Amino acid sequence: MCRASKTLCVELLAGADHLQGPTAAMVDVLQVLNAVARLRGAKQDPLNWQWCAADGRALRRAGSGTRRLRWPDLFVVPGWLARNGAHLSRLVERDHGAAARALAVHCAGGQVLGLYTGVALLGQAGLLEQRRAAVPWPFIPSVLRHAPHLQPAEGEAWVEQDGVWTADSPTLATELLLRALQACGLDDLAEAGRAVLLHTPERQRLVKAVARASTARVGPGTLERARRWLEDHWHERYDLGAAARAAATSERSLLRHFRAAFGHTPLQHVHQLRITHARILLETTYLPIEAIAERCGWHDAASLRTVFARHTGSTPAAYRERHRLRSTRRQWGQDLCR
Repeated sequence: MCRASKTLCVELLAGADHLQGPTAAMVDVLQVLNAVARLRGAKQDPLNWQWCAADGRALRRAGSGTRRLRWPDLFVVPGWLARNGAHLSRLVERDHGAAARALAVHCAGGQVLGLYTGVALLGQAGLLEQRRAAVPWPFIPSVLRHAPHLQPAEGEAWVEQDGVWTADSPTLATELLLRALQACGLDDLAEAGRAVLLHTPERQRLVKAVARASTARVGPGTLERARRWLEDHWHERYDLGAAARAAATSERSLLRHFRAAFGHTPLQHVHQLRITHARILLETTYLPIEAIAERCGWHDAASLRTVFARHTGSTPAAYRERHRLRSTRRQWGQDLCR
């Protein structure tokens, strides 16, 4: 677990032959999270970062003026553009100073993240001995030369153990950074980042239903017709009979087959759609709970609170405070007047 602090510091290893895409993606994430924090009224950015060379020299920094950042809470090794295993071993040996720094950060209680071929440097640092790790398959022999006692994970894209994060692909940079930041104590902010930066199928389905923008033809199956009808009418008063008629079946048959196919009833499906929409409104608008309940198809706020708590384990008000993606109404627009 990272040390608690007002500002969390991230250090990104950079230099010749290092992959640039993963660190660029991570910087985008850090900037988005700082922006979300400012929208929530934070007076100070919660995240600072800097690029560093293998010997620890600061190359570039952001979020902290011109002074060097303090000791990092999170150290990131993005990996190298290695031609083969032998080339990777030479790169790891060349940048041996970064291995010592990764070990020092971990020993001080920080998190260490290795992406793709960067996993080899964590092995060189001794951080993978007797630990599980996600290793890119073309470089498994080379990584094992640096960490002969690591346990390669099978079928897992990424692994975290004791504050050491490994991933077999550089495309996992955004996902893994958000998870590492959660481990560093920025749970609420990282969760908000996940909502806006990562693909969420249930939200995409809802957006299509709300916008009525889908032009896909409804399939001939009874359950597909029922599901599409529910997703077109989720904001209206629930009517099982109307859904059954749209699907050309009886209410009893629809209940039985819908539950067997989807694992929940048609009403529970509607509740899921309504809850997802309510979450979006709570995160992004100033609408009162009563107005959100009405927009999402409930006849009163009490019904929304009951169903919302059952699905999320939180009240709507507490969820809004934790996950909001904008400032409070009182703070809105103040930054435009500065």
